[in-house]
Amino acid sequence: METPVPTKLHSEPWMTAEQAAAHLGLPSRKALYQAVRRGQVPVHRFGKRLRFNRAELDRALLSAAS
Repeated sequence: METPVPTKLHSEPWMTAEQAAAHLGLPSRKALYQAVRRGQVPVHRFGKRLRFNRAELDRALLSAAS
């Protein structure tokens, strides 16, 4: 069962790992981290935290689809 994401988060440019995995349609954070290690998903580090830019994820989705 998917957890609904509040509407406000859809306008935020930065996402957490959980939000990014859901946005990309991945089954888990572990799958997201594997995609990051393979270089398929762009990531930014803010200290120890990983953050994902919504526009960059959308571009990665488009390039993967073509």
